[in-house]
Amino acid sequence: MLSRLTLLFISFFFLVAVACGGTKGGSGSSSYRSGGGGGGDDDDGYSEPVPKANELKEASDDAVRLTEDNHKMAREIFELKNKLGLPTDE
Repeated sequence: MLSRLTLLFISFFFLVAVACGGTKGGSGSSSYRSGGGGGGDDDDGYSEPVPKANELKEASDDAVRLTEDNHKMAREIFELKNKLGLPTDE
């Protein structure tokens, strides 16, 4: 037989699950989840920003450029450590 503490825990968990399931954030059907198009207005007046194609392209180009710069700097550090005779393993 279950102890009182276990029964209390199970009943508390059930009540929290039922209470959260009824909230808008728990299982509401917004246009984003139902596939009705992104960025639509919900009941609370919040609309999700939709990034523009050129902003995504610019962000992608910046990420590629920064990654290349990072690799270039890592290579320079490796070469300088070799010239100085320092261990290169990290």
